[in-house]
Amino acid sequence: MTVDIIEELRAELRQCLFTPAERKALEAELAELIRQRNEALALEDEGA
Repeated sequence: MTVDIIEELRAELRQCLFTPAERKALEAELAELIRQRNEALALEDEGA
């Protein structure tokens, strides 16, 4: 699920025009989702 949201946000950032504040908020949301994904992957690796 998170991967789909990450890809949607990346596509929006590439294709849409945003105000600087909107772009900053979307970039922060994207960074947080990527951080969460990486954390989950690291936990999976530790458990393997």
